[in-house]
Amino acid sequence: MDPERIGRTEALFREVNERIAESAVRLRASEAEFVCECADSDCTTRIEATLAEYEQVRDDGATFLLMPGHEDKRIEAVVEKQAEHAVVEKTHPQVVPVVLSLNPRSA
Repeated sequence: MDPERIGRTEALFREVNERIAESAVRLRASEAEFVCECADSDCTTRIEATLAEYEQVRDDGATFLLMPGHEDKRIEAVVEKQAEHAVVEKTHPQVVPVVLSLNPRSA
């Protein structure tokens, strides 16, 4: 396990989802199909969520939107689980600083 690589992979997926959310807002959509923000760089799973749900995930730079079952208990804890998606918070001491430093919404 390479914590920095994991953090960078998840941050990249988060960046893709930021562009998806921006497009959905421009199109005045209330929901969108986001990419799973898990640590698997080969994951192509899509997750339907409302923009409000997505914004709740983005309120914290250490939380990510995943498909249920894609969480990795070595680096994160599930903070919310629904049938269509899970929200995880990074807990690994080497992953947290990476994802926070790559947070596009940080001041």
